[in-house]
Amino acid sequence: MDVLSEVLKVVKLQGALFYNGEFSAPWSVYAAPSQGLARYFGTNTEHVMVYHFLTEGRASVRMENGSRLNLDAGDIVMIPHGDKHIVENGPATCTVEDSEHLTEVLKQGLRLWRVGGGGEVTKFVAATWLVIRG
Repeated sequence: MDVLSEVLKVVKLQGALFYNGEFSAPWSVYAAPSQGLARYFGTNTEHVMVYHFLTEGRASVRMENGSRLNLDAGDIVMIPHGDKHIVENGPATCTVEDSEHLTEVLKQGLRLWRVGGGGEVTKFVAATWLVIRG
């Protein structure tokens, strides 16, 4: 049996939040950690997992410990423990706290959330999954 099938035997995905981002360089977004996202599920949250799927352009993900991963269109990065991280493209800029905009962004459904300085465009889908262990 494959690994995914084994994982799905003990893990149940109870819910998900999605948003589309279209950011123009330079941009930098501090992605809310799982504790900040849990409140949107309206339940006792055991575990929240975050992912970013780049559909166009390029970006990087920088973890709080300083490690960085470069991303290109078609890449998916998962933050399985919902650790603090920054998604960005271009020279250092004022980082936007997505937690300050999430209520507004999530209310608008899958319409684009636009941020940035007007340069190279990066598009991505971000998601948060509520995980309940079986």
